[in-house]
Amino acid sequence: MGRWALLCALHFFLVVAPGCSKARTPELQRDKPLPQANSGPSPALALPSLTPKPALPSATAEKRPTATPTASKIEGQGFVVEVIHPKEVPLGTHSAAQVVLRPTSGYHVNKDFPIMLEVSPPDGVEVEKRRQLKGDAKRFGDNEAAFDLGFMPKATGEKKFTALFKFAVCTETTCDPKRETLAWNVIVK
Repeated sequence: MGRWALLCALHFFLVVAPGCSKARTPELQRDKPLPQANSGPSPALALPSLTPKPALPSATAEKRPTATPTASKIEGQGFVVEVIHPKEVPLGTHSAAQVVLRPTSGYHVNKDFPIMLEVSPPDGVEVEKRRQLKGDAKRFGDNEAAFDLGFMPKATGEKKFTALFKFAVCTETTCDPKRETLAWNVIVK
């Protein structure tokens, strides 16, 4: 619990206290340190499992397994990022995860910011597209940005995905560029 209090205090002094203006560019932002996961040496933020969500709709849904997906999320000032992914998938079956950005009350997605989602697939997994930009989003608007991450496992075992997500959320007077590291696991049987 002390680690989270320290992170909150650090976040306040590095991000909130100095303030922010629309003139600030992402290059002027310093990356905030990420907490270490309790379950291993991975530098990515370990995301807690949530209640299962409905299956992801997609153009290739008929090829994807009907396994119950699970979700993980990161909450920050002005946003919630949720990764919806299958908990288990069969070997060699086309599957998908989805990354969804939702601004919190008083904020909106900055549609002019060069949003970018770059996934780092684990060994034994092929992804359809490693780097996605605004034009690749399944949904993109003031209240949501959603990206589908299609993948096909080529080896069994627990697969640990990570992704770098760069985006910005704004109020009427400020814009806050964000850089978040996402992490989730999928078991391939």
